[in-house]
Amino acid sequence: MAPEDLPEVLHETDSVDGPTAASYYEAIKNAKRQFIAGALNQTQGNYTEAAKLLGVHPNNLHRLIRSLNLKNADRIK
Repeated sequence: MAPEDLPEVLHETDSVDGPTAASYYEAIKNAKRQFIAGALNQTQGNYTEAAKLLGVHPNNLHRLIRSLNLKNADRIK
């Protein structure tokens, strides 16, 4: 299939205005941070209880905290 075979609408080179994929992933990352921080605040920093609230294994919660740079207690509050 050649580009000429595609519908005319797809030939446009203008980008679509709106959120980019990068901003989408950043928004997801921020939502995860807020969600995890909220659970940790609710459980007063108890990782095991926060993991139960979130429905994840405590080891998975630890991995998420590291990957989202939430390891420092001052970021959780």
